[in-house]
Order: sequence, then C-alpha cells, then structure tokens
Amino acid sequence: MERIFKLRPMEQVLVQFLLLAWALVVAIPFGLAFINSMKGSLGQVIRDPFALPGSWQFDNYAKAWEMANFSGYFMNSLIISVGTVAVAVLFSTMAAFVLARVEFRGNRTLFILFMIGVIVPLRLAMAPLFVVVQSLDLLNSLLGIILVQAASMMPVAVFILSTFFKHLSPEIEQAARVDGALPFQIYWKIVLPLVKPAIATVALLSFVSAWNEYLFPLLFLQDRSLYPLTLGLQEFQNEFAIQWHMMFAGLIIMMAPTLIAFLLASKAFIQGLTQGGIKE
Repeated sequence: MERIFKLRPMEQVLVQFLLLAWALVVAIPFGLAFINSMKGSLGQVIRDPFALPGSWQFDNYAKAWEMANFSGYFMNSLIISVGTVAVAVLFSTMAAFVLARVEFRGNRTLFILFMIGVIVPLRLAMAPLFVVVQSLDLLNSLLGIILVQAASMMPVAVFILSTFFKHLSPEIEQAARVDGALPFQIYWKIVLPLVKPAIATVALLSFVSAWNEYLFPLLFLQDRSLYPLTLGLQEFQNEFAIQWHMMFAGLIIMMAPTLIAFLLASKAFIQGLTQGGIKE
C-alpha cells in the first residue's frame, strides 16, 4: 500500500520534532508524579520537586493501597470498566453489522441518529437519563453505571465498526450463506474475526473512558463501598491532603491500568484507527 503522505527530509524533521515535543509534554508530568511518589515526606517534595529521591520509598504505594481502601475502589473500577467494554463491544458490533451489511427501510435514519450521538454528548441529557436509571431501579448499582457508560460509548463504537464492516468483501458472506450459515453464525464466526483491530480500538477506548469517568459515578452512586477510583481519590485526598507524596502514589496507581492497556493494545489500536478509512 502506498503512503498517503510523502514528506521531504526537512518536513520529516519538523514532524518528528513536533511529535517529540508533544511526547515530552505528556511524559514530563507523569515522570515528575512518579519521582515525587517515591519520596519519603512532604518536605522533600516541596524543597525540590524535580530532584530524584534520596531513597526510593516503594512502600508509599502499599500504604496508599491499604490505608485508603484502594483495593475496594480499584476492584469497583475494574468491574465497571470490564463490564462497559463487554456491553459496548457486544452491542456495537451487532448494531454496526446490521447497519453496514443489511439493507432495510430506516437504515440511514438509524445511522444518522448514532452520528448525532457522536456530536451531542450524553452529559447534556443528564436529567432525563437520571429519571430513566431511577425508573429501572438501577441507581446506586454498578450495573447501572456499566449500562450508562456503555451507552455513552455506543455512537463512537458504531461509527468505527460500521466503517470496517462496509469494507469487508461481500463474497465471504455469500459463500457462507451458500454453505447454510445463519445470519448470526456469519456475524459471530466469520465477520467478527475479520475486524479484530476495530474491536480492539473500541475496547480500548471504552476501557479508558470507563476507567477515567467521574461524573456518572458521582451522580448515580451514593454508597461509598461502590465508589470507583475516580471518586475514591476524593476520599484519599481528604485523608492525605497535605501528604503530596502519598497523593502522587495514589495518582500513579490510578493511571497505571490505562497506560498498561495502551501499551498492550497499541499495535491493534493504531491499525483500528487507520485501516477503517483505507479500502484495499
């Protein structure tokens, strides 16, 4: 496949410089947070926040984990994020498959409605959304948060996946129908394996969005035992407000899963963002 952009040597240098500068803008704050999370006291952080710690205090993470109930918050975040990924991927793949591969009256209208969901954020409908969740008796439950966050990801997921489905060769499905495969068997056994990069992209975006979400848990959860890490950090701040080294340790614990997820799925994520717009 030919390159879309052909850059001259000076243009390549400029692009690489801009990318490196942006990488430093992102990496330096994270690096400073990690360094200060390893210091033994608030005084060391205040005196020289850019210096390496005299002795690396790895036990700061253990203290933050145990003293601030991070294990409970972490597990709640994990349940919410994994549940959101499962629901969003399952229903968005089915919806995108039907919209992209099945012709029926109203197909275009449904796709436009999903695209409106991409443009208009779900947060603008908080009042009616709260009424719906309350009427379904899902307030103050992890299931309610999972369904709301999965619904918020559906428009973007359908947009990404439908692009992939439209570019699949129809001959594969026709051959499967000739062999007697049912529509769901075609979707599950033939089509889904062909769009793994798109599924990985949707899964990663859903996981990061659910893991970092603050507003939905704040509105729909009242029981502190159900709080995810985003709300648990507020409780953590109340306890360790002046112990910045402990606060930095808590922030690193919260950021670690999303960084690990990006590192593990980076190749599939890039393929999912680029292949959908290219027709071989």
